[in-house]
Amino acid sequence: MTTGLKRRIYRAGARYLEKPDVEGLLEVKFPTYRSIVHAAMNEAAFRLGYDRGYRLTSVNVEVTNRCNLKCIECPTVDAMRRPQGLIDYALFEKILAENPQLEFMLLFQWGEPFLHPRVLDMVRACAARGVRTMLTSNGTLLGPERRREILESGLTRLTISIDGVGDTHTRIRRYPYERLRESVLTLVRERDALGRGPAIDVSMVVFDETEADVPAFRREWVGVVDRVQAIPMFVAGKRESACRELWRGTMVVLWDGRVTVCCADYDGALVVGDARKERLVDVWDGERMRALRRAHLESRFPGICAQCSEYRSAHVSPRFA
Repeated sequence: MTTGLKRRIYRAGARYLEKPDVEGLLEVKFPTYRSIVHAAMNEAAFRLGYDRGYRLTSVNVEVTNRCNLKCIECPTVDAMRRPQGLIDYALFEKILAENPQLEFMLLFQWGEPFLHPRVLDMVRACAARGVRTMLTSNGTLLGPERRREILESGLTRLTISIDGVGDTHTRIRRYPYERLRESVLTLVRERDALGRGPAIDVSMVVFDETEADVPAFRREWVGVVDRVQAIPMFVAGKRESACRELWRGTMVVLWDGRVTVCCADYDGALVVGDARKERLVDVWDGERMRALRRAHLESRFPGICAQCSEYRSAHVSPRFA
């Protein structure tokens, strides 16, 4: 339960970041006072210009980069050049065992996580260690048995990606909006009847094809699910300031074990380590990561960082500014 004090902290954090719409996101990511302190210390390291972060607190584990949809804005369709595959369960176990300081895992990066046959085993393993888990899914594989497993797995939060409403979503994702909507509503009903299960969110990517649908999307889902999120799409554009993501306390492990720095790096161009050979906590403040932070602090933006920007819209705040 969110106390009045925490609510004020999240509100103050959103004001500090000058992003009023991220108050709910801060509540999701930092639900305990301990996690709030760790986030504040990581932010301080960024603000003070340190080349070390304070603490690695979370990891995005790409369980697969395969997907059963071909959404028009997604790099997995035609931009991604690296091979497709599934993370080896033994590698996942290694990451979990070697990094006991982790507070949560997002079992998603690119692709559809429910294509991995053991993704809910990963959720259960995290829950057994007290690590919160989140999944982002396109929602197309939520059959009755899968829904039951999700509700009983110990998953903390499930986010369903939806691009607009009605025909907009159907055109972009090539999957009927009404079918997806009914699947999400059914999962919510079954969770509420059971009296336990994950928080259920919906999230849309804002770009030129979806921007006009943002108000209708919010009207459709606010009060129906636990959280409604809109995020800007990555677009090419000149970076002019250091990116907080290098200090935020999160790293990304691609399905083959390579470690990169953020979700924008869909092809692994900024690999800073290898989870098959290294502990993530060592990669977090290893020389490659420190060199990348120094480069950002000196406005020497390497590779994809130099052209990393986001779609501009009055409906949503940028994530990586």
